[in-house]
Amino acid sequence: MDAAGAPHLPMSHDSPIDAGFDSNGPSAQPSLRLRTARLSISVVAGLAVFKAITFAATGSSGVLGSALDSALDLMTSLMVLIAIVHAERPADADHPWGHGKAEGLASLAQSLLILGSGLGLIYHTINRFLGEGTQLNLPWLGISVMAVSSVVSFWLARRVKSAAAETRSPALDSDSQHHAADVLVNLAAIGGIVLSSLLDGVLWPDLAVGVIIGLFILNTARVVFLEAIENLMDRGLDSIEAAAIVRAVHAYAPEVAGFHDLRTRRSGADLFVELHLDIHRELSFVEAHDLSEEVGEAIESALPNCRVTVHADPF
Repeated sequence: MDAAGAPHLPMSHDSPIDAGFDSNGPSAQPSLRLRTARLSISVVAGLAVFKAITFAATGSSGVLGSALDSALDLMTSLMVLIAIVHAERPADADHPWGHGKAEGLASLAQSLLILGSGLGLIYHTINRFLGEGTQLNLPWLGISVMAVSSVVSFWLARRVKSAAAETRSPALDSDSQHHAADVLVNLAAIGGIVLSSLLDGVLWPDLAVGVIIGLFILNTARVVFLEAIENLMDRGLDSIEAAAIVRAVHAYAPEVAGFHDLRTRRSGADLFVELHLDIHRELSFVEAHDLSEEVGEAIESALPNCRVTVHADPF
């Protein structure tokens, strides 16, 4: 923001030079992230066992595909838990920015697992269409279990998504998208069972539905992959975050005329901000320092999980 009050936000994605912060790191709500990751593991493990038993009773290839997908989900949720535990380790000499990038790496791996889920669903759908599936028994049981699984997966996706938004955890956000994709997998399994029961072996509608849902899941994998890459590449602030910084600095006018050289980086759920304040040269060194500290605290209050480094430049 220049002397006339107009903001200018030159953003560099390099790491700030001045990275002094305490060993506890800036992460907020670590207990919520861990509780959510553990909840995800418990629920997914239960669903995997539930679906495996149902497959043994029904012989439905759709239920088998859903059970395999839940087993894959269990691996993903375990990966998320490990990533969060690692990300919440305090900064050390080898990792002065902390370990938050572990969440980005977990999201990247999740995108590959979601990709596998989509391809697996398409594979099982085509197999059913070609008549390679096993004989279908107790269709009502398969439909009931898949319906219950859909409701549970939808609830879990909403729960994890809410925790991800509150903690700004990329790993939990990716996990929520994976659970949301599970709802589609379960619905596809229901569609396969219903069509197999009603159409007496004419399964081309099941093929179309399964392939379309599989393509949707593949698109989810694409979105998660790109978001993970952006996180690992230190994507800059979004418009809401940039506006919050402008408002926080503007509140200290006219002593602070504006700011420049804004640089940010993300590390998992944490955001690091460095900026130079244009402070009136008539202020003493102590006054300029105290004012810079106040502005930094105001920005940290405006942005969750944020750590600010402020430099004072006289004008």
